[in-house]
Amino acid sequence: MTAWAHLEITVDDQGNVEVGGYNADAESIVAGSESWEDLLSNLGANGWELVQVMPGHEMTYWFKKQA
Repeated sequence: MTAWAHLEITVDDQGNVEVGGYNADAESIVAGSESWEDLLSNLGANGWELVQVMPGHEMTYWFKKQA
């Protein structure tokens, strides 16, 4: 059975970012990112797959990666 790591990144209108997830050390994954745009770009470059984007007052991005 395949194990997956998941990340949830929420960005509000003011650019504040919240990061969470499971089977992944979210804090170490986002460390060193200069902006949330940079973070999203780096995730893709490091093998994370964007699964879903939920628009609204806060944009929420869900990513997964095989663990």
